[in-house]
Amino acid sequence: MKIEYKGKRKKALHIAVMVALPILCTAAVFSNAFIPRGFADYYCTEIFPYISVPMQSINMFFQYSLTENLIICLAPLAFIGLIFWAVILVKKSLSHGVSSYLYKSFRNLLVLILVGAISFQLMHGINYKKTHVSEALKLTDEELTYEDYCNALKWAYIGMLEARSRLGEDYNGVAHMEGSFENSATYACSLLNAFSDEYEVPLSHNYVRAKPVSMSHYWSYTHIVGMYDMFLAEVNLNTDYMSINEYPITLCHELCHAKGYAGETDCNVMATLACCSSARADFRYAGYYEIFWNLLVVTNNIAEKTGEDIPDIISVSELEPVIRDLQASTVYWNQIDDEVDSIKESLGIDITKTSNEVNDAFLKTNGETGIDSYKVPDSVYVRFYLTYAGTEDV
Repeated sequence: MKIEYKGKRKKALHIAVMVALPILCTAAVFSNAFIPRGFADYYCTEIFPYISVPMQSINMFFQYSLTENLIICLAPLAFIGLIFWAVILVKKSLSHGVSSYLYKSFRNLLVLILVGAISFQLMHGINYKKTHVSEALKLTDEELTYEDYCNALKWAYIGMLEARSRLGEDYNGVAHMEGSFENSATYACSLLNAFSDEYEVPLSHNYVRAKPVSMSHYWSYTHIVGMYDMFLAEVNLNTDYMSINEYPITLCHELCHAKGYAGETDCNVMATLACCSSARADFRYAGYYEIFWNLLVVTNNIAEKTGEDIPDIISVSELEPVIRDLQASTVYWNQIDDEVDSIKESLGIDITKTSNEVNDAFLKTNGETGIDSYKVPDSVYVRFYLTYAGTEDV
């Protein structure tokens, strides 16, 4: 009777575990949707810097990407492990103990998922609920006029040309970064800290070391140029083609993730505006470049719809160096697209499309608007200009 009682109790415990673990995993994965903004702000400011500092400190001692190396090593090991698991499952099914083996396997898998989900929330997920950068900046809420857009466009145009004129060029006349990868990565970390202090935007001041990815060319097939690994607290950068138009903002964007902002719009806003405030011309150029092209399209659209005169501030000759930089970037990405198309024809896999779909689903799961969340509303830049830069001579 005692043995039978123990057997029933053990079976009941197994059932309870298999019911409880999926519920806990689901709750952990989606818990950030129910976190109040006030708690998220407190957590990101007072707790997150201390939670993230251990892994960030470990990463500081490695020049190479731990994320990349773990993926390269663990992927084949996981495949081999799956084969061993299947072999043991077959052996168990031919004898006894298959039920216990399956129970332990799924229990361990669910525990791993639960630990991963909790780690994700602590290192990234809660940060999605943080007060948006545009709100933290305390931007003006006055109604925007067409003239406001034109003035902001002129501000970005002059800032872009001024910064571009200070940059060196390669033999194709394309601008290049002023410093090495390591130098730029260290500078970007300090730049964000300074921007945070000046505009009172809450950001962790922990030092975060960005890492280049050695297999960046193949990573480009996904059209992803940067990634924050929230489990290792590591920033990874695509260095296959470090376009001066994209690289500084991408670097600052990923560092913003590591410093406490999860929202893609928030990271793009802060990265772009921080670059505009930089003392380095290459960072400043990237920031103003982003704002200029954003506002140029919007301003022209407004002019066409309202019948206003299109602002006569752009000189084709002045813009030629900028166009060279843009064309160089376009050539690279066209080459990548050709290689992706070639893979699609031979294997039937569209790597770029699949990557976009996965990223879109991930962002929507965390309350974002999918990949559209990377887009910054043009009004944010105009309001920043009116609030902070409008009094300056442009």
